[in-house]
This record gives sequence, structure tokens and C-alpha cells, in this order.
Amino acid sequence: MAEIIMPKMGDAMSEGKVVRWYKKSGDAVKKGEAVLEIETDKVNLDLEAEADGTLADVAADAGQVVPVGGLLARVLAPGEKSPDKPAAAAPPKQQADAGSGATPELARRVTDKKDSVKHTTGEYGEAIEMKGPRRDRATTGASVASGEGDGRRKSSPLARRMAEELGVSLESIAGSGPGGRIVAADVRGAGSSPAQPVARAAAAPSRETQQVPNSAMRRTIAKRLTESIGPIPHFFLTVDYDVTNLVALRKQIISEIEGTKISLNDFVIRAAALALRDHPNVNASWGDEAITQHGNVHIGVAVATPEGLITPVVFDADTKGVVQIAQEVRALAEKAKNRKLKPDEYQGSTFTISNLGAWGIEEFTAIINPPNSAILAVGAAEPRPVVVDGQISIRERMKITMSCDHRVIDGAAGAEYLKTLRGYIEQPLRTVVT
Repeated sequence: MAEIIMPKMGDAMSEGKVVRWYKKSGDAVKKGEAVLEIETDKVNLDLEAEADGTLADVAADAGQVVPVGGLLARVLAPGEKSPDKPAAAAPPKQQADAGSGATPELARRVTDKKDSVKHTTGEYGEAIEMKGPRRDRATTGASVASGEGDGRRKSSPLARRMAEELGVSLESIAGSGPGGRIVAADVRGAGSSPAQPVARAAAAPSRETQQVPNSAMRRTIAKRLTESIGPIPHFFLTVDYDVTNLVALRKQIISEIEGTKISLNDFVIRAAALALRDHPNVNASWGDEAITQHGNVHIGVAVATPEGLITPVVFDADTKGVVQIAQEVRALAEKAKNRKLKPDEYQGSTFTISNLGAWGIEEFTAIINPPNSAILAVGAAEPRPVVVDGQISIRERMKITMSCDHRVIDGAAGAEYLKTLRGYIEQPLRTVVT
């Protein structure tokens, strides 16, 4: 007999969610065959059978949350019988619907592939499609009561209010919601019919309120940010760099090396890593007994995903060229968007970079990613009029703000680091030949 349990995929992981089962109880499975998909705080991954046999004692349905080490199922060898039936896993977490009580539909993760949401990402891809869960709008307690056992049609509160305002009879409307439930769109369509004696209201079209359950990743992000912005005394240093030469160098490399894809952020990663060599007090972490100055430079790069930011790591970034960094970051970003990163690919950074330039953000501040002591917030490169040698000139400029942990980095130390970084950014050939 082999047990399939919820694995621990990182130090911070305490539970995981069952996304779907590829096999059902009683099905034959082979060693190494994917049996189910789980969702952790960082990634989605398949769990495989560790032996040939028959799947049995499935202890958690799709959507259920199971603690680390909790039993998910067993694989029985031929002729083997199940022991006592395992205890059921914890039910899906639900969120209260304000004023009406929650429904299981809100907490259940439905892997319906019909709905999709477009998300613009950052430096590493313009748009990605998240195959999102399809969630029917919540049926409130009042609407259930109005549609069961009293002969009245099921309808949402907003639909009833709109019907009253428009003078439309609910009895004459065919509902398009779950179970024939009348929703606002049905009333709006009926109100536009010339057959209805409508007293039109001047209100703009409304949408029903719905609650979106927090994913494991979103809960972890919230916990981590609370641990950062509260205990860590942040202060911020903003610089305005001339990136005219950097923009020109990037264009030259792309034009001369066929198939090369390099972003300005790849140069920033390389430059930041080189500058950290000279400032070990910035490439550091706070500890109650001592401050650790790291011997290696590992750069975490914030990547946008449909469920929030994750920071895959470019290890030993100061030893890698810009082209290699670009290739690594794109591969890691693709994994991040598909929730396929392994723990050793998003843990262990010593410094972090977040870039919102692709969104046209000129300047922002970022929250430190513990145990790092600093993070760079990189804005968009844009042409601006500046004074050069007493003359007004149009130059490419970029604002960068460094958030510092004041327990580790003093103001002067942070300023010295940004001065060193300026040399690499404004004289970008140094990032290529160093």
C-alpha cells in the first residue's frame, strides 16, 4: 500500500488545495502516473502514484484544503484491502456574503475552461490568458427564499429592484441564471422591449456584487506583505538616471544579434548585481543576533501572475551576462505564469527588483521582500527635456526608487549604492565588458 499525501513545497507552506483528480477511486494507476493536481501558495503541480495498483480511499474532493502531510488517497496493491476509511479533509474555505450568508459556489474552485481573463504582464510578456474559474453569481438567502416553495420566480435582489424601477413583471421574464434564476441582465433586456410599459430610470447599468475566494498564493502574499511593511522600518531613496546610452545599446544588440530578446530590465538586473559586489552591506539580511552579508548575489525579479506577484530568482546574477540573464528571466517568468516554478526557483534571493515600466508607471515605491533588506522599484524609460551643459536637450530618463530596511542600511549607505548603480546604468558598456 502506498499513500498519497499533501507535500510540503516550501518553508511557509502549511496547506494545499486539491484542484482536480485525474483518476477516481477504483481506477488502476501506474507508478509515475499523475493522479491529481494540487494548488500551493506558489505553484500548481501534479502528484504521481508511487506504485502500481488501484486508487482507493480518496479523502478530499476538488476544492478542498488539506494540511501538509494530510492523506489524499491510497494506492492498493492487487488483493490488498483498505484499512479504516480515512477522515475527510477539511471542507473548502468559505467567505461570508455581506448581509446574506455564503454559498458553497463561492468557495469551490471550478476548473471550467469557458471563461478567461486577459492580464497584462510586466517586462516579460505583454498579455497572458488566465483560464480562470467560472463562478456563478452568488444566490443570496433572500433570493433563495423567494424562489422555493412559494410559487414565485427565483431572482436576484438587483433584478427585483430593477424590475420595480422599470415597471417590469418578473413573471413575464425568462431567467438566464443558474436554475432559471432571473438576473439583472434579463430584467434590462425585458425593460428595453417595446411591449413593456416601462417608466425608464436614468441610472447607469449596474453589475451584481460578487466575492472571489482568495487563492493560496493571494493569502501568502497578504501574509508576507504584512510581515514586511509592519516590522521592517522602510525608507525610500529616488534617483533619476539618464538611460539614453542604455536604450541605444539595447537597440544595437538586438539589431546585430539575430533572435536576441533583451529588455531594459535585464540590463538593470545585471547592473544592480554588479553594484552589489561593491556594497555587501546592501546585499544583506537582518537577524536579531547579527546582520548577514551574503557572499553571493541572487536577484529576485517580481513577475506578475493572475493571482499576484511572485519573485523567481536569478542566482549569481553578477557572474552572468545580459543575454543569459534575459533568457533565464523569460524562462522563469513563463513558469511563474503557469504556476510551474519549483521552490528552489523562487526562494533564496538576496535583493529584489520590481519593474512597472511596461505599464507606463513613471515612479513608485515597493515593499521589501523579506529576508532581503532592499528592493528597487523601476519606472518607465521616457524622453524628457533636461539641461545638459547649459542647453535644453531631449534625453531618455528613468526613475528608480530603492526601498531600504533602516535596521540594515543607513541613508548614506543606500545613497552610495545608488551612486555606484548610476555608473553602470549611465555607462552601460560596463555591464557588457565587466
